[in-house]
Amino acid sequence: MFLICFVVKSQQYDVHVPWKLEGANERIDTYRKGKAKLLFVVDNSSSEPAQLDIGLANHAFNFGVSMTQEGPFEGTAYQDMYRQRVSEVFNFVTLGFYWGARDEKRGLNGFNKRMDEKISWAVSNKMKIKGHPLLWHESLPKWVINNNDPEELEKIIYKRIEDLILSYPEIKYWDVYNEAVAPFKEHVTPSGVTRWIKYKGGIYPAMLELYNLVNQIDSSKIYTNNHYHPKDPEFFKLNEFFIEKGVGYQAIGMQAHMQTQDNVLEEQELIDLIDSFGPLGKDIQFTEVTVTSSKLFKDWKDHQVFLNKRKESRREGKQLTLPSLEERENYQAAYIKDLYTLLFSQPSVSSVTMWNLTDRNAWRGHAGGILDQELQPKKAFYTLKTLIKETWTTSIKKDINLNEEFHFTGFYGQYEGTVSVGNKRYKFSFDHKKENEGVIKIKLQG
Repeated sequence: MFLICFVVKSQQYDVHVPWKLEGANERIDTYRKGKAKLLFVVDNSSSEPAQLDIGLANHAFNFGVSMTQEGPFEGTAYQDMYRQRVSEVFNFVTLGFYWGARDEKRGLNGFNKRMDEKISWAVSNKMKIKGHPLLWHESLPKWVINNNDPEELEKIIYKRIEDLILSYPEIKYWDVYNEAVAPFKEHVTPSGVTRWIKYKGGIYPAMLELYNLVNQIDSSKIYTNNHYHPKDPEFFKLNEFFIEKGVGYQAIGMQAHMQTQDNVLEEQELIDLIDSFGPLGKDIQFTEVTVTSSKLFKDWKDHQVFLNKRKESRREGKQLTLPSLEERENYQAAYIKDLYTLLFSQPSVSSVTMWNLTDRNAWRGHAGGILDQELQPKKAFYTLKTLIKETWTTSIKKDINLNEEFHFTGFYGQYEGTVSVGNKRYKFSFDHKKENEGVIKIKLQG
C-alpha cells in the first residue's frame, strides 16, 4: 500500500538550513565503494620495485545532465563552452528525441546529422547516454496531434520506436513513455497519442504493450518509467502493476523541478519518498532535477501567472526570464550539496540528472542552471564539481611488488593508471564493479 505523508514545510528559501545527513557518509562508503584485487601480469617477470599510479576516471554512478538545452547553442561560441562544462563534471547525458523535433514528415536528415554528432561527442568523452523519450503525449508534430486513426498511428508509433532503439546502439538507457500516468489529466491537450491510449483500453494495457515492444526489439537496454510527480499514488500503482505483470523494466524515474515552495523537497520527505518505493525492488533514477537560484513561487497557481506572462511575451518575440539572485545562488549551492550527498548515499538510487546546466535558455525561464546566462560558473557548479571530482574519488600512488596482489578500497567505476618499472611505463585500465569478487588480472604491455 502507498502511504501519502503530509509534510509541514519548514524551509527558509533564501538560507538553506543544513540537512542532518545522518549516516550518509557511512552509507556512501558501504554502497559506493568496495575492495578491488589487482594482479599485474608482465611478459618478463621482474623483481624491480614498481610504482603504481591509478585514479577513478568514471563513476559507476550516473551523475547526469540533460543536453536537451543545447540546441540554440549549436554553431555558436556558447556550444564549446557548454560542452566543456558538461565534461568537467558529468559522466551521463540525456539527449532529446521529442517527436516534434524528430518529425518523419519534415525529413530526418538534419536531425540525424545533429544527433550523430552529439552521440559521437558523448562517446569520445566517455559519457553514458540516455534517450528521452520513446513516446510522450507532449511535444508532438501537428499531424500526430490531429491524427484520428489510432490503428494507423499505432503502426507509425511502433516503427518510430523500433527505429530509435536500433539506430542508436550507443544509447543504453531509454525513458519509454514519459509521464505515463498523465495522458488524461486536465492540463494535457488530447492528441493522436492519447486517442491511441484509449484505443488500447487505457493507460495500463497501452503501457504493457509498449514495454513488450521495446523488450522484443532489444531487451538489453535499461528502460525507465518516468513521472513528474513521483508522490502521485497513481504512479506507485502503475509500478506495482508493472511488477505484478512481469514487465521488463529496470528503473523508476522521479522528476524534481523545485520551482515553487511547495515542490522543494526536504530531507525527511525525500528519504520517505525513496523508502516508499523500496519494496518494488527497482533502481531509482532522479531523471529531471531543478534547483533554481531565481525567486521561488509560492505554489503552482502563483507560478502559472508568470508562465502565462512568459507565454504572451514569447508570442511577441521577447524572452521573459527570472534573474539569478545572489542570496538564492548561495542557497542553491548549499541545497545541491546536501541533495546530492543524500541521493548518492541511497543504495537504490542509480542516477541524478540536472535538467538545466545553464540559466541561458533554461526551462520555464527560471535561473535553474549552475552556470549563469553567459555560461559562467555559479557557486553551485564548483560545489558539485568538488563533490564528484574531489570528495568522491579514489587516487592512489604507491610502490608495489609486481609478484603480489595489490588490494585497495575505492569508488566503483572505471579506472585508469600506469605502472612504472625501471625506464618502462605501462598504461592500463579496468572496471571496479560491486559484483567483481575475484582478482582482476591486468596484462602490462607496451
